[in-house]
Amino acid sequence: MRRKILMGVLALALPVGSLFALESSAVAKTVVPPNGPVNCTVAGTVTSAAPGLSKEGTVTTAKTSTTTATTHFTGCGSAASLTVNIVSKNTKCKGANDPSGTACEAKHTDVYDTESGFASTGTSSIAKSLKKLSFTVGGVTYGTKTISATAASCTDSVSPPGGVPTETGFKVSGEVKTPKNDKGQTTTLIACLGTDTGPGTSGSFLEDLGSGNGTIATAAIDGNTSTLSVS
Repeated sequence: MRRKILMGVLALALPVGSLFALESSAVAKTVVPPNGPVNCTVAGTVTSAAPGLSKEGTVTTAKTSTTTATTHFTGCGSAASLTVNIVSKNTKCKGANDPSGTACEAKHTDVYDTESGFASTGTSSIAKSLKKLSFTVGGVTYGTKTISATAASCTDSVSPPGGVPTETGFKVSGEVKTPKNDKGQTTTLIACLGTDTGPGTSGSFLEDLGSGNGTIATAAIDGNTSTLSVS
């Protein structure tokens, strides 16, 4: 009771302007400024479903196949590695060599990891599989929504794989959803595929993808040409 009386006396003694100042101070919210721009270099490995990408692909009874991409970021402070799975719908076999140029032998089976399929539907599979991404760079964990995935062409003039400086890959554009102070910022991930491994491969992913030779088990995300930015 005594405290209430003292508070009432204090309120009467203060000018009206001071009361408003006290009220505003009590309800004011702390505004957290956006984090600064992020610019990272990216490296890693893309691993196709076994045995790998080939001209004719591989026959299966499964309806989907999974490609795994593992990346790590440098040049932008502390960062955690990111692993994502890209699920692709397999192509239905209608009979022997149908669709043409595939390993299809009979109906009621599917074929996966054809090089033509990678070139034509790779980006759409990325967009569907990576609708949301979460990654940590510079001590900040970003939650993003993917807006689009498109093919990307890159040039590595530093150490071209297999002597071929031109590379192919993909560009994933998105929008930051969290943290709240960075909401609405744009994210851009460019992953350029340089060297590759697998039976009969030359060491250049682009060269092998176009030639139809060998079976591409893995492709390296080139740290010279691949980047991640948030701004």
